[in-house]
Amino acid sequence: MNKKKKRKNMSKFKRFLLIYSGILAAAMIICWSVLYVFIKDYEQGRPTYAMDKITKKFTADNVQKLLNDSGVKANEFETNEKVAEYLKGKLGTEQITYKKKNREYSESNPVYVVYAGDTAIAKVSLQEDGKNGFKFTKWKLGSISFDDYSDKSTNNAITISAPKGSKVSINGVEVSDNYIKQDDVEFSPCKHVASYVSEPLRTIYEVSGLIAKPEIKAEMSGNQLEITNKNNAYTIEYPQDEELLSQMKDDIMGIARNYGKYIINRGSLSSLTKRMVGYANEYMSDIPAVWAYLYGKTYTYEFNNENISNFRKYSDNCFSCDVYYDLYVDWKDGNKTYNTSVTYTYVKTNGAWYVADFILN
Repeated sequence: MNKKKKRKNMSKFKRFLLIYSGILAAAMIICWSVLYVFIKDYEQGRPTYAMDKITKKFTADNVQKLLNDSGVKANEFETNEKVAEYLKGKLGTEQITYKKKNREYSESNPVYVVYAGDTAIAKVSLQEDGKNGFKFTKWKLGSISFDDYSDKSTNNAITISAPKGSKVSINGVEVSDNYIKQDDVEFSPCKHVASYVSEPLRTIYEVSGLIAKPEIKAEMSGNQLEITNKNNAYTIEYPQDEELLSQMKDDIMGIARNYGKYIINRGSLSSLTKRMVGYANEYMSDIPAVWAYLYGKTYTYEFNNENISNFRKYSDNCFSCDVYYDLYVDWKDGNKTYNTSVTYTYVKTNGAWYVADFILN
């Protein structure tokens, strides 16, 4: 009887152990599950979790979609497509990383700088995206900014010096007056013509925050204007006029030769000054014939390599041009070539053309 009772008690104890073990195992599974979910929610609640997902999209294939999804608009002159093309060149095979943005990052406002290799390419701000099960804040992309992260050596802040009254565009978008840095700017070689014609002036624009190399165009009176760039300073030239140049070519070279002949005492000052007004007339009158002491001496001369360039028409009554020639002089006891470069600014007054500005280059 005792043996039966003992076996019965043992059987009950085993059942108790099994039940207890099952309950303990279930409790452990529940605890581990809760812990797993807690850790998962905690990890997903960290801003770096969102940044890891975002930076994975900084690839050549996905960057444009990332920009479009973020609703970013870099500036009024660049589309997301153009910005994406620029970023593709930066991304390449570089490793994409990120760091907290100094003086901007906070627990409630996570802000990071994204790097392609060692180059900072963008600033990313996160925003709250609700709470998870354990009430940790979830984060998503808030905004992407490229301010101060474009290639400053070639693209970022630019100035554009344009003829006043011309229409200037960047990537097909007209540059408004809001970008004017200076207006009514005088410039050489037109600083001494205001007494005779409306003085040609320039407008200087300043545009910052561009990401990619801009496509700049300018138009004036139906003419597409030439543009040069040096260290992000764009200069837009006044238009040329081949027909006017053809009409004035002989006159221009005639004055240029008379200047050369006067200097070597083979021309007269009056032949020059009668075709000049204002500043040019005064300037020319102050130039002595350097070799006037050669009066009576026999020597020969000739003009070679004559050229008119940089012809710019400012209005129907004003233009300028550069003139170059080599004045060869055979002094009989030797010879020399005088390389001569001058800039003339013509004005039309009383129905005739005169030189109003004379610059010896």
